[in-house]
Amino acid sequence: MPVPTASPEPSAIPTEVPQLSAATEAAEPSAGEQAITARWLELGGETGILGAAQTAIECGLAAGGCRGQFAKGSIAWTADLGAKSVRGTIALRWAALGSTQGGLGYPTGEEKCGLAGGGCRQAFQGGSVYYSPAAGTFEVWNGIAARWTGLGAENGPLGYPVGAEKCGLRNGACVQPFQWGAMYYVPGVGTNPVMNAILARWTELAAENGALGFPVGIERCGLAAGGCVQKFENGGIYYAPGVGTNPVMNAILARWSGLGAENGALGYPVETEKCGLAAGGCQQAFQRGAIYYSPGSGTHAISGAFYNGYRQRGGPKSALGYPVADEACWAGSCRQEFEYGTYTWSAQGSLSSRISPWGYCASLGRGAAKYPSAGAARVSFAVAPTYGSTSVTFVNCVRQSWGYSLEWATRGSDGESGFARPGVATGPTTGKLSPTGSFSVTEAFGVSNPGTALPYRTLNPYSRWGGRLNSNYNKYFESSADIFPDENMWYYATRPQGDYRQGAVINYNRPPDSPITMNAGFAIFLHANPVGTWGCISLSENDVIRYLRSAAPGDRLIMGVDADVFI
Repeated sequence: MPVPTASPEPSAIPTEVPQLSAATEAAEPSAGEQAITARWLELGGETGILGAAQTAIECGLAAGGCRGQFAKGSIAWTADLGAKSVRGTIALRWAALGSTQGGLGYPTGEEKCGLAGGGCRQAFQGGSVYYSPAAGTFEVWNGIAARWTGLGAENGPLGYPVGAEKCGLRNGACVQPFQWGAMYYVPGVGTNPVMNAILARWTELAAENGALGFPVGIERCGLAAGGCVQKFENGGIYYAPGVGTNPVMNAILARWSGLGAENGALGYPVETEKCGLAAGGCQQAFQRGAIYYSPGSGTHAISGAFYNGYRQRGGPKSALGYPVADEACWAGSCRQEFEYGTYTWSAQGSLSSRISPWGYCASLGRGAAKYPSAGAARVSFAVAPTYGSTSVTFVNCVRQSWGYSLEWATRGSDGESGFARPGVATGPTTGKLSPTGSFSVTEAFGVSNPGTALPYRTLNPYSRWGGRLNSNYNKYFESSADIFPDENMWYYATRPQGDYRQGAVINYNRPPDSPITMNAGFAIFLHANPVGTWGCISLSENDVIRYLRSAAPGDRLIMGVDADVFI
């Protein structure tokens, strides 16, 4: 018989195979053990990508599975899925999440590399684990995985995951960060991403804990001027190139949407809604106007020339208050109503505002009058619309516990040259200017006392008011002489026009309001005969009597042009 020779060792088969589990050392290896060993050998055994076995193959795992641990990874097996290797950083992440016992479960395929940015992916029963050099290694699973995959996964707008899913947010929500955004899952709302500039702005606004709440849809672009929008529980965030990224919420959002949103007259928002305004109001500015809200006025837009004028006046702090209606136009003119007045615009480009009589009184309590009431029991106004106007609105306001209420209002006249600017003296009297400011009223005069509480001077043929630059300047005195520019008060009281039949002294350029300054102006009265004056305020005689009958020492008169009297 020939002498037997030793068979050569096969170079492709390793010298050691993985150890069998202790339960099967004396028995035939299980299907799982055989499959894991076979897969390990296919991958090069000890010198392959997994390296040497570290422990015996472990069987009896979840779903009847087995797992073998190797120097550079693992092989897991189930009867349904077969034997799949898990290696590298994906294996480390899988192990950290509980391996076959964790949320990912068993691998359903081998690692796949060559993805965008040099990335790799491996699918598991409960999700997938992704690796990229720029983002790290993280799992994506559940509803977030489905939504992310629907958006193109790593090739989509979010890129790779850069962190693990985090749950326990408000309302049982979860979030996962990605390279260029984050994905939010909210029970009952859905799963939606927030990305780019909108994500940054939403985060500044406290994200899901802020006023907007969770996203309820995906960012939508292709709006006017290249804009984008994303809707949230309580509003939306809008982005437009050159404008910025800003939210619109609540009542302001509803009104803006009703006006055509970004396609309407207002355009895109240019800032966040600002609240804490007068009377608990809010305001948000847009490209071509603003929307204002207050509990008492509702939610209304203001744009164009009205907005520019209103903003210059101080907006809701002004004597106009909040808008109470949107702009209405007809026959070449437009009008907008406010709490305390109106704005009017004509096709010729003229813009004018008018404060209502009750707005005059309300301005004293709202801080919208530029001159103080000084605590007077009654404050009257004589206000002209513009410089050079000889027509005034005369309004009487009576102090209440909560502010000032309207007593009555009428029309009257001021100087033939209108009002002087604030701080400008009206003298010499030939300038025919009425002074601007707040003045006390402490005495009255006329042919007979109509029943006033003011100290009353009954005029006589010798009654004069000093206009010459001497010791009688801007004072009452008596003389038989009639020398200009001294005023003959008796003449003006008895002539047919009856200018001084009844009147009150306005304490301009005289005590108690100020010392007398020579040639700064004199004889500024409230008197009868409602025509242009040389500086006084004139009403009908009946209105002057009505004023005197309820007047008292310490009452004040605020007078001037609208823009100088009111904010």
